[in-house]
Amino acid sequence: VTAYHMAWLKHYYPLEFYVAIFNQQPMGFYNLETLKEDAKRHDVGVLNPDINESQAKCTIKGGALLLGFLSVRGTGESAAEAIVEARESGLFGSLADAMQRTGLQREVLENLVAAGAFDSLAPDRRSALWQVGLLYRPVGVQQALPLPVDQDMADLPQMSGWEAMLEEYRTMGLHPNGHFMAYLRPRLDPEVLPSSEIADLDDGAEVTVAGLVIRRQHPAANAVFLTLEDEFGHVPLVVWPQVFQRYRLAIKEPVLKVRGLVS
Repeated sequence: VTAYHMAWLKHYYPLEFYVAIFNQQPMGFYNLETLKEDAKRHDVGVLNPDINESQAKCTIKGGALLLGFLSVRGTGESAAEAIVEARESGLFGSLADAMQRTGLQREVLENLVAAGAFDSLAPDRRSALWQVGLLYRPVGVQQALPLPVDQDMADLPQMSGWEAMLEEYRTMGLHPNGHFMAYLRPRLDPEVLPSSEIADLDDGAEVTVAGLVIRRQHPAANAVFLTLEDEFGHVPLVVWPQVFQRYRLAIKEPVLKVRGLVS
């Protein structure tokens, strides 16, 4: 497939294009968060995996990309197949029902909860994680009676949006409903401009930006090339040798705040 064919598919069939790209990860260049943001800019929404609707790989649901179980950390092909096969006898009615019928390992269950896969059955993710701890029995242990655990549930504070976002980054490498920088923006100094405002600045203007580092390139040239991503787009940076040597340890961090000149 040539670059022309890829561009044609992306232009005319963006939803199908992104589903195919997501299902070919890892491809070694852009991460899923960056691909998700690019999909959003092409009017393609990305949905959290759903225990009753997702397949092993990403699929299409109502004009959006529905993440598959393989998108969740620790959920391999055998676990994904176990979910799909168990569901053939009927949709899961509860978290406990899914646990009993799939026989998934505890880590997989907890990652699926953190990724939002059980939101349709147990929207309070912190309580759902507590319930997994109460119900889970390791493989090889004598099967216990499926007794109710309502009396053992604790009154826990609901997971905040910030916590849910961090858990989704941990378990999937992306946050389907938004971007890390959108949560961080209210805490930043007003001098930190979003990428959407930089194009209007004059050449040579001093500017401060912040974002996720989505690309680092150190070619044969002396300069190091970085690309930051925020909730609005990308900021390409050229870091000159003396600056790179001074900040070479800081530059390795996943999120950077950078002051420089517009070129």
